[in-house]
Amino acid sequence: MPSRRSGGGSSSGPDVIASLRSVVPGVFDAAQRSGTGHRKHAMALYKLQQQCHDADTEGLTGEDAFNREFIRNLNKILGIKRREASADKIVKLVATFVQVSHEKDAQAQAQAKGGSGSAVDADDVFAADGEDGAGLDTASSRFVELLIRYLLQGFQAKEKLTRLRCCQIVAMSVTSLGEIDEDLYFELVRRLRERIRDREAAIRVHAAIALSKLQSGEDDEGGEVTEALVGLMQGDPSAEVRRAVLLNVAKSAATLPFVLERARDVDATNRKCVFLKVMPPIDYHLLSIEDRERLLAAGINDRDPNVKRACVRMVGESWLAYAGQNLLELTTALDVVDSPVATRVMQALFGAYPEIPENLQFDAELWGALTPEMAFIIRSTLEYFGERRDADAVDRHLPEAMQLAQLLEAFGAQLEAEDNEELRPDLEFVIHQLLLVAKMSDFPDELGRRHMLTLMRKMLMVPEVPENNIEAIADIIRRLSVSEQDFIRIMVEVVSDVREAAPASDAGDPEAARLEALLVGIKSLIVIKCTLQRCFDALSEGSSMYGLLTECVVPAVQSSETVLQEYGIECLALCCLLDKGLAVDNIVLFAQAVRQGSGELHAKGLCALLDIAFMYGMADLAPPLGGPADFVALLFAQLRSDSGRVQATAGEGIARLLYARRIPDPAPVLEELLVLYFDPATADNDALRQCLAYFFPAFSYMAPDNQALMQQVAVGAIARLARVLKPAAAAGDAPAGATQGQAAQQIVTWADPRILAALAAMSAGGSGRGSSSHAPVRIGSYAQLGVDALKRTFTEPPATRKVLVQMLNKLGLDDATPHTQLQQMFVLTRALAQQALLSDMITRNALARFEATLLKHLEIDSADS
Repeated sequence: MPSRRSGGGSSSGPDVIASLRSVVPGVFDAAQRSGTGHRKHAMALYKLQQQCHDADTEGLTGEDAFNREFIRNLNKILGIKRREASADKIVKLVATFVQVSHEKDAQAQAQAKGGSGSAVDADDVFAADGEDGAGLDTASSRFVELLIRYLLQGFQAKEKLTRLRCCQIVAMSVTSLGEIDEDLYFELVRRLRERIRDREAAIRVHAAIALSKLQSGEDDEGGEVTEALVGLMQGDPSAEVRRAVLLNVAKSAATLPFVLERARDVDATNRKCVFLKVMPPIDYHLLSIEDRERLLAAGINDRDPNVKRACVRMVGESWLAYAGQNLLELTTALDVVDSPVATRVMQALFGAYPEIPENLQFDAELWGALTPEMAFIIRSTLEYFGERRDADAVDRHLPEAMQLAQLLEAFGAQLEAEDNEELRPDLEFVIHQLLLVAKMSDFPDELGRRHMLTLMRKMLMVPEVPENNIEAIADIIRRLSVSEQDFIRIMVEVVSDVREAAPASDAGDPEAARLEALLVGIKSLIVIKCTLQRCFDALSEGSSMYGLLTECVVPAVQSSETVLQEYGIECLALCCLLDKGLAVDNIVLFAQAVRQGSGELHAKGLCALLDIAFMYGMADLAPPLGGPADFVALLFAQLRSDSGRVQATAGEGIARLLYARRIPDPAPVLEELLVLYFDPATADNDALRQCLAYFFPAFSYMAPDNQALMQQVAVGAIARLARVLKPAAAAGDAPAGATQGQAAQQIVTWADPRILAALAAMSAGGSGRGSSSHAPVRIGSYAQLGVDALKRTFTEPPATRKVLVQMLNKLGLDDATPHTQLQQMFVLTRALAQQALLSDMITRNALARFEATLLKHLEIDSADS
């Protein structure tokens, strides 16, 4: 290695320049052989560059020679494929060399100011002329500008590997560029914005990384660079590209809302990154309550356990740290009074960090001055220990029943006396938390037990008692009751007291009287509903509940008030679940609610029909409706409802009926669900799609009979989907994952008995059972799919014929396929080819490949056939 002369010049300048052809390749070669030591190699290049510069006596011949040799060696890796280790190491060497050059220039600039100046900001890639210290012209700065201009030429190369490597080098080097020319800066931004639209995802990744590091001050408020990156993060089809922007874009008021959107990204890794890498450095106080709620709801409800764990880790490590390790302050940030996810977040947090609830202590003074947040923490802690059956911990924290009753009385009196409407929700929340705490008590003290029972009955008489409190009170009374009949007796007495306590009708104000009667009727029905939901014994005609059925429920169903009809239908359905005869007698009523009702009445009637059918089956219920076919037709009509909620409810209910084998003729029902699942019309109904996505594999792989049913309807469903998806695709409305080929592939996979056998083998292995318990593989019924598909191609239109033929190669026939069916498929294949029914080359080639597969399995020489 040539050495620099101590005086600043070189005693052998021509020798240094002459040695470039051997020294620079040597450094590049050494760098690609090792994954470490890049800074050492970069320092060697920097010293060599300075020696070449010092060797210049006139002009910049030495410096130019070094630059040319560097570029010559760099060119050798620009066409090397992605993830080639040697090329990646050279890219790292170049980035390290740029970094070293920038650092040395910064040191020289500081020394030029007499050591009083501060180092240049490594992220400041552009400084306007005239700034203090700007425009330092060195061999390193000239080299960096030359390098960037050269790489920008590669951005336009036809070869994708060249574009990739150029973007990769710029992405790794951009933070070390230092100050560059204004025109070059804007040219770099312009070219990078072109590359983020490259057809290759890998190139878009590196272009996005580089562009995100060029966000200047004005872009923090939403400049063009920020706008381009946000568009990429929202709409790029590649999860890797969206992730690159997510991790590198500057987090500001302009970008944070779009960053939070990635918590609902379709890619699980991206969602995990939001909680694990992006959000932890951001103080949760900077987020609005609504943003916190959406973020936590997305994470804690995520189906991927890794994403959920990342969300909990963010709360337990980052957010709790920002709260000063104060759980009460963190809980305040969750807005527990109105939050739908706070309970799940707290339970997940306690599950991941059990030391938090174990170290909590609740003294008597705290119980007497409860705030909504503290009441929430107490209830969550007790539920945590209760779910883990830690009776000692529950007893240690839970007060006596008498003390609980006194607390409830005190807060109830405070609520009754409170005139400030803004404070009442907090008091109601505290009371609800105390009721949930009381549910966990065993009430060993007879005196406290009686006091609590009296208090619960008194609370049910309060006119404005919320429905969720009625449910909690019903649970407490159920625990205090000695039997179910005792519980029913108490609740029937409560309903009678509620109705008797209603104020007398005011003859002078009929509207007020109507409203008062309506409120009493609603409350009575809510108490009846809560009672029936907690009963499991068969409903007998001698039961006191039958009296309420006649006095309250039936009149409500017949009422002209829609809200009473809704509660009445719900209560009547619960009664029917306890009495089969009652269900048969009222099945027409529920069907009428579905056919003629609207809104909640329609939805509740549908739920009642589905629940009763699930409980008793269709055979005994269908005669009053005309028969099982009419019952199924009524449910089918709901699958095509304009209401997404009704459609999802019907889909889930029918799937449950199929799974429980409650439908007499399941084949057409299963086929209808398959078509509905892939139909573009249901693309926006997430509840329906998620339910069916879980149902089909669970149903198909539960038992061989279920899979045989899937095989029976597969071809018909694929043929129907070919007609449904083809127009949608032509109109550009087909959603991702709903193409004809993908739908056929998925259905064939669900019908494959080899997957069922593999799952059975895995299950048997995990339970220690031998292979003798495995169900036999019914490959014959699976191969029948090919026979049925080929027969159908002779009568279907060309578009459907194409899908069916392409499906044949997805069957994956093997040596276990019955010889008879192989022969049938071969004969049908030859007949189809001879009749020239296939118009396009792709379909003919697919049929030829399938025929070759059949010949292979039939052991027939294609030349002799």
